[in-house]
Amino acid sequence: MIRYTNEFLEAAYEGGWLDARREAALRGTRPRAIRVFESGVLELMSRAHPITPGVWFFPYVIWALATSPARLGAVSTAALFGAGVLVFSLFEYGLHRVVFHGLIHRAMRHRRARFAAFIAHGYHHEYPNDPLRLVMPPMISWPLAALFALAYWALLGSARYAPMLAGTMVGYVAYDWVHYYVHHAKPTFRLGKWLRTYHLRHHFQDHDAFFGISSPLWDVVFRTHRSAGR
Repeated sequence: MIRYTNEFLEAAYEGGWLDARREAALRGTRPRAIRVFESGVLELMSRAHPITPGVWFFPYVIWALATSPARLGAVSTAALFGAGVLVFSLFEYGLHRVVFHGLIHRAMRHRRARFAAFIAHGYHHEYPNDPLRLVMPPMISWPLAALFALAYWALLGSARYAPMLAGTMVGYVAYDWVHYYVHHAKPTFRLGKWLRTYHLRHHFQDHDAFFGISSPLWDVVFRTHRSAGR
């Protein structure tokens, strides 16, 4: 049986998480992380160092991009790879907006949904600077990659799925690394500063906007982007 720590349960059921003004007021004063599971094994499995997504997925990406042009041609390989990146950016946006924040909005009205919402995304809003819970651990990212692989295989066939899956993996790694970067780095160049500001506005200004992390594209398309004055 999975057992959660009392600290985690109190945060899930009693905390005022997902209140932008509260988050802004508490910024820098909360602990960076709390323990989630009583089991040391589960606690370890629920965490991931930020470098690990590249270690897990880049060998496949390199293989796919090295072998696909001989079968499909360079243009088709590049097109499928780009499509894979685009698909993940839409998935990232939909997961963040529809699933995570949809759960959270239901949780505000129904106590039974509160725990599910907190473990899915509320923890990140309550403890946004936990360095080992900003990238997906293998027990989530590997099954997700397998589902994408099966879907692409079914839709595109065995010859064409590989470069699109590689693009999706690169999109995922970019998402994880940008997310870690904007929370833990102090950018000195313009793009980095802009990405950090964009995401932190989601945390500390408006939870119903700025859902894109690796790109603002789908915020613009679905009108969840806000101007600086709004």
